[in-house]
Amino acid sequence: MLDMKTVNVRTLQHHLGRYLQEVEAGEVLEVRKRNKVIARIVPEPDHNAVMPWPSIEERLEQVFPDGPVTKSASAQLYDDRGDS
Repeated sequence: MLDMKTVNVRTLQHHLGRYLQEVEAGEVLEVRKRNKVIARIVPEPDHNAVMPWPSIEERLEQVFPDGPVTKSASAQLYDDRGDS
C-alpha cells in the first residue's frame, strides 16, 4: 500500500465527490488531520462477483495423492482391527 493516496480533511471536505469516485474505482484513500492518519477509505468488495469453480481434478489430487481409494471404509476398518 505504498501507492496509497493521502488527503487532508479539509481537501476531502471540499472535493468529496471526486475522491469518492476514485475510491469507487478501486483506490484506497488515507485521510490525515495535521499529518496524522485518522482514517482509510477503502472500496467495498464486490460480493456479487462470480467465483470460478474449483478444479475437481486438482482437489482430488490434493485429497488423494496416491490415486483413487480402492477399498471401502468398512473393509479398511476390518483390516485395521484384524477382523475377517
